[in-house]
Amino acid sequence: MAFAQIGLGFLVSSFGPYLAGIAVELDRPRGELVWLTMMFGAGLVLAAVIGPAVLRSGAGLVMRIACGVITTGAVAMAVTPDLRIAGPGSVLVGVGCAAIALATPSLLRGPGAAKRIALAVGVSSAAGVLAPLAFGALETAGIAGRWALLAAVPVLLAGAVHRTVRGVGDAAEARGRVPVGPASLGWLRIVLSVGCEFCFVVWGVARLVDTGVALGTASALGASFGIGMAAGRLVGTRFVDRSWAVGAAVAVTMAGTVIVYFGQDPATVTAGIAVASLGIAPLYPIMLGSLVNIPDLTSRHSASIGSLASGTAILAAPAALGWLDGQIGLREAFLLPIPLLLVLLLLARRAR
Repeated sequence: MAFAQIGLGFLVSSFGPYLAGIAVELDRPRGELVWLTMMFGAGLVLAAVIGPAVLRSGAGLVMRIACGVITTGAVAMAVTPDLRIAGPGSVLVGVGCAAIALATPSLLRGPGAAKRIALAVGVSSAAGVLAPLAFGALETAGIAGRWALLAAVPVLLAGAVHRTVRGVGDAAEARGRVPVGPASLGWLRIVLSVGCEFCFVVWGVARLVDTGVALGTASALGASFGIGMAAGRLVGTRFVDRSWAVGAAVAVTMAGTVIVYFGQDPATVTAGIAVASLGIAPLYPIMLGSLVNIPDLTSRHSASIGSLASGTAILAAPAALGWLDGQIGLREAFLLPIPLLLVLLLLARRAR
């Protein structure tokens, strides 16, 4: 789990710097290339469809294979900006990361799942802090930042050769009808929480570039999001089960989003991104923990629904923000998380 989550966190946090960097290399609009960073979402949707069948082979084995697939894709994205190679590479990274996300709930379900999930994704977020720093260092040195993707390869290879474990109920799990109402509500809550997160993951560095700093500097400053996510998730294990957790997280995220909107200089925008990350951090673990503990929902079904929800969010929210970037500008577009958060707060209260 640790090897897989470290590789996942590093590569997912690379999406924003990678998008900004390859747009410069190819001299093409950012919105035109956003599909490269949406393959994770597409992979999650695919994983949702085939997930119940795939997980019968064991969640541990799925994670090992995923690490190998991601390694191949990361190398393809790192070595060249040629979309004929980098494009398929992004597909492999997306599908592999999706498989890790698919297997995680199956391994961590049960009482206290929200705390275990928060810890796992906290490790992932901590690894993600290194990605923008590595991109920034390479760009500042005059080297294409995409080469930073290779830093994840040794860890992923370690995950690929690690011994396989089985998830709870992998061997035999009773078949039953999916509780459609609670599952649909759980799906929508994850869509909203992940959608807000990936607005910052994919477009945070671009927002910093728009304040006038160089790409290398913006990539390094973008690490503030990963730092906040790691801190919020690791510390959040202490309170994710509290009744006030969602309300507090939403309030902090909205405050950070407003700072990002009003910010005219890199320091202010960076501060806003950091504040927003602290609020966003516990939302996904809370929502996924609620989903996997829905009565009568099997581990395979909860994994698929969670995967479908995350994939839907990662495909839709960054694309919507990118479209708004072309229509009204990225600064105004960054207000998109606020209505998503308000709906999430309403649905979370309804669930209680």
